[in-house]
Amino acid sequence: MQAIFGNRTYRTILGGVDLVEFSVTVKETNLFIRAEKDLTDQAYAAVMDARNAIERYILSRSELQTSLVPITGDPYAPPIVKEMIRDSSLAGVGPMAAVAGAIAEFVARRLSRSTNEVIVENGGDVFIISAGVRVVALHVDDRGPRIGIEVGDAREGCGISSSSAVIGRSLSLGGTDLATVMAGRGALSDAAATALGNRVKNMRDIESALVQINAIPGVSGTVVLADGNIGAAGDVKIVALSG
Repeated sequence: MQAIFGNRTYRTILGGVDLVEFSVTVKETNLFIRAEKDLTDQAYAAVMDARNAIERYILSRSELQTSLVPITGDPYAPPIVKEMIRDSSLAGVGPMAAVAGAIAEFVARRLSRSTNEVIVENGGDVFIISAGVRVVALHVDDRGPRIGIEVGDAREGCGISSSSAVIGRSLSLGGTDLATVMAGRGALSDAAATALGNRVKNMRDIESALVQINAIPGVSGTVVLADGNIGAAGDVKIVALSG
């Protein structure tokens, strides 16, 4: 099943034919989900809870939504907002750079109460809870390389997020076709992917950017596709895809 955003194929989750597919849309949040059974109602409730917590906090602190740089923590913020603030600070970006990944993890962990296997995709952000092998395909366009990231035992949860200067709606200040980060937290993979994409203006920046982002505590692997070049660092297994 391909995930379509606008009129472009952004990412495909492979190896999930054993799972039931369904989707949930609330305002800007558009989730494609795979689980052992249809959990649409539970997923919708989880999205509403996550969005309500974030939107209500923005009413009292608008910089959560507007700042492009880290903001100070707040011990009284809702847990999902605390995660966004913490992990965006680790990556050196604004807190909304972590929102899609944070929501993907929030929904996945809520659904994991009713399913052992769950994959939640929120735009360019995926959160996986699975004991089996899953492959997340990294796909820019039909001319790009056919590669993917293999994810093994992810029973504790794995976030895989991408930022791009050429596709998607997220703000990127760099020049990558795709900047992808793996981490144990969705908010962190999302924020770090943004930071990675921002650092790569041309192919000369790839190596240093990979090293810098891979050094962030909690990040397990990084991948960059830019100008026909592929760079990777950390504990990430890249696999070639057929077709």
